Amino acid sequence: MIDSAVQRIRSFLPRAGAVLLGLAVAVSLSACGDDDDGGSGMQGPTVEQSISSQSVTSDQGTVDVADLNNVFSGENLSFQVSSSASDVVSASTDGSTLTIDPQNGGSAAVSATASNDAGSAQTSFDVEVTLPDAPGAPNGQ
Repeated sequence: MIDSAVQRIRSFLPRAGAVLLGLAVAVSLSACGDDDDGGSGMQGPTVEQSISSQSVTSDQGTVDVADLNNVFSGENLSFQVSSSASDVVSASTDGSTLTIDPQNGGSAAVSATASNDAGSAQTSFDVEVTLPDAPGAPNGQ
């Protein structure tokens, strides 16, 4: 009877080992790739430096404010910018250069967002647009 039990255990051990090995592989693979980055190992963007507030006049024309590759860190970044008041100042990008174009007097917040497959990061800065002095008026009036 003992011999029969030993033989059943011996026949069961290879199958039990295969099942345990399969479980170990499944657990190992599930830990490898769900980092919200598509399994690529890519890190989401981060803000490395802030953008200073800007003071411009409405007749100044476009102003290159920052190279967004210096503002954000990360791989394969794409950039989007927006203004809280596009009638005061519009914002755009040309490659990684953030540009503002003053329109009318007032204040606005400009936001810049960097994105990649692993996430996004955002920063913003204030823009104060003043109207130019009227022709012939003394400065400051």
